[in-house]
Amino acid sequence: MKKLFVLALVVLIFSGCGLKKEVEVKGTVSKSAISTASSHELTYDSSKAIVQESNKLDLFIKKIQPANMKLQKLIKQDIDKEGTLEFVIAFGKKSDHLESIYVVRNKDDHLKIIGELDDPIVTEHINKDVKVMHLDQTKRDFIVVYSTSEVDEAEGFSIFTLDHNRISNLNYNYPEATGQGIRKLEDINKDGVFEDVSYYRFQDTQQHTIMTYQKFDSSGPEKTKVLYENKNKKFVYPTVPKDIIQNYLEDHYLMNRFLIHLPEMAEFTALSASPKNNFEDIIDFSAMDYTGLDLNIKEIANKANQRAFLVKSNSEEEESNQGLVFTLEKQSGKWKITSIEMNDKL
Repeated sequence: MKKLFVLALVVLIFSGCGLKKEVEVKGTVSKSAISTASSHELTYDSSKAIVQESNKLDLFIKKIQPANMKLQKLIKQDIDKEGTLEFVIAFGKKSDHLESIYVVRNKDDHLKIIGELDDPIVTEHINKDVKVMHLDQTKRDFIVVYSTSEVDEAEGFSIFTLDHNRISNLNYNYPEATGQGIRKLEDINKDGVFEDVSYYRFQDTQQHTIMTYQKFDSSGPEKTKVLYENKNKKFVYPTVPKDIIQNYLEDHYLMNRFLIHLPEMAEFTALSASPKNNFEDIIDFSAMDYTGLDLNIKEIANKANQRAFLVKSNSEEEESNQGLVFTLEKQSGKWKITSIEMNDKL
């Protein structure tokens, strides 16, 4: 009996130690589980808030989404720097064809439309992209809409500002008159300030491109630069008399239109005085902005080192001798214009 009592006591002692150890292990696991659960719960709450915000924005977008259009671009930024977020929401049938662009503010957890960007461009075009940009060194935000034509013959832009609840069009540049041409926002001086740059490319003898530029907000002086897009990237003197006449009249048009000086004009002539004729009354320059100056240049006299040409526009419907008579002489290996006269004989 005594041996049995001792054995039972030993079993009981060991059983008690095992039970205590199990409780301690369970307690440790329990604390770890609580800690982990709390961590996951915080993360979940944070994600839930983001999800709720995203869902709220999604519902708002669907509410204002025009029929038959998709959300193509969403920009989230404090544009007016008043401490609240704004959204630029662009809809369209295609990613590069934006038809409705809204500016929305998120204030006090409430989404509200500030306004829609009113398109200032009258000519038929496509708004292909929208961006929020810094255009100068002030770090002020501007909304820029980029536009093009159906066949990419024209390119331009519109600049908008946001001042609290007012959206204003600061500037826009698009080749509305011709439907062809390039207008860009470029920091051409690399000084942190963008310029409104217009490129006028011509299919003339020298393949001129006239570049005019001004500060993006149209302040300050407008400047002009003449570029040559030919193979030599500079003025090349024509060797054929007809090309000299063509080049001379093309330059006459460019100088009058852009109020610029082209030094090459002086190289073409050996005139004792500037011609008094108004070339615009005789020559149709309207094609210069499209296919190039279309002239009918007919040689009417040729003797030794002197030639004469009757110059008219090809657009004239009736055959006549009315036009300009250019006389050229070869001097020091180059053909020079020595006289320009009006010929009005029918």
